[in-house]
Amino acid sequence: MGGPAFKLRYVFEDHKVAVLSSNYALYGDMSRRVMEALYELTASVEPYSIDEAFVKFSVNNNKNWTQQGRHIKDTVGKWTGIPVSVGIAPSKTLAKLANETVKAKPEYEGVLSLTQNMRIDELLKNTPVKSIWGIGSGFTQRLFKEGIYNALQLRQKYHQPQWVRSRLKVNGLRTVMELNGEPCTGITERTDTRKGIMTSRSFGEAVTALKDIREAVANFVSTAAQKLRAQHSLASLLWVTLRTSKYAAGAPSTYKRTLTVSFPTPTAHTPHLIEDAQKAAEYLFETGNRYKKAAVMLTGIVPESEMQADLFSNHSYKKDQHELMNRVDEINKKYGKRTTHIAGTGIEQNWQMKQEYLSDGFTTRWDELMEVQAS
Repeated sequence: MGGPAFKLRYVFEDHKVAVLSSNYALYGDMSRRVMEALYELTASVEPYSIDEAFVKFSVNNNKNWTQQGRHIKDTVGKWTGIPVSVGIAPSKTLAKLANETVKAKPEYEGVLSLTQNMRIDELLKNTPVKSIWGIGSGFTQRLFKEGIYNALQLRQKYHQPQWVRSRLKVNGLRTVMELNGEPCTGITERTDTRKGIMTSRSFGEAVTALKDIREAVANFVSTAAQKLRAQHSLASLLWVTLRTSKYAAGAPSTYKRTLTVSFPTPTAHTPHLIEDAQKAAEYLFETGNRYKKAAVMLTGIVPESEMQADLFSNHSYKKDQHELMNRVDEINKKYGKRTTHIAGTGIEQNWQMKQEYLSDGFTTRWDELMEVQAS
């Protein structure tokens, strides 16, 4: 997990390991389908990441929670083909622990309901504090010094809130309360706008030419700007990062530098963002480096409705720019990605990820639909 595939190619060959390249469009589409299934099956849903969500069951003391969890698991599997695990508990922290336990122990058949105190105590006793959601490495070392090594020991500090708060701050106190079955955060059904939008990809081959760096950065900015406009927002800060590979043979050290660009007035105008991003990339670029990755991030995000213009700036996000960008987004949504694009994003894009082992886009491309033949 997290290692470069090229270093393990001989192990893959010896053990006939299947290797697949990342297919982000397919992952995103399948995630959407799973979330839609959850919305159909439960009272409320909070997507937590691309492959995880919190759901809330309607309160009914007569319900068999394990049976209901298995119904969700079986239905999602039937509708999407995606196997899921379900952890059920009074709080999010306990639900995550139950879910992690399910993944590691096949005897639960994908569902674990923590509704009995004896079962919760046994699980917490076997859970290291470092595995608790919200307890990082710093807090873990602090707890070790206090003789606390597992989740049950931490749970028992419930009656010493001042002790917990002095060592783990407010969030740590909430974690202890949740370990005791007291939910501190409910299901957040409202989708907040993102406070930061990052686009980043590793290059298929090491890049040494400024032309390719400029082209890649322009592509990443275009993608980030489209996401920005989709949530009806503007950005006032742009981060550009270049880095070399930490795995390159003979490389003295990893080069990684970031430059931040601020705008007098927030904007979502792709040409403006690309222009400044490319200038930043030129400033960061050093001849002789073999770059493996670039990234751009838009921050300082505000709603379109709250934009304050600057009378002395020539870069205000004007009405005609706003309408042009919206038309471009509509065309690309209707006819496909990059149907209309900025010339600076290039055509050949030799820096793109190799993706030699890319799986088919079974749900995202008409020409790659799975074929089923009747026998």
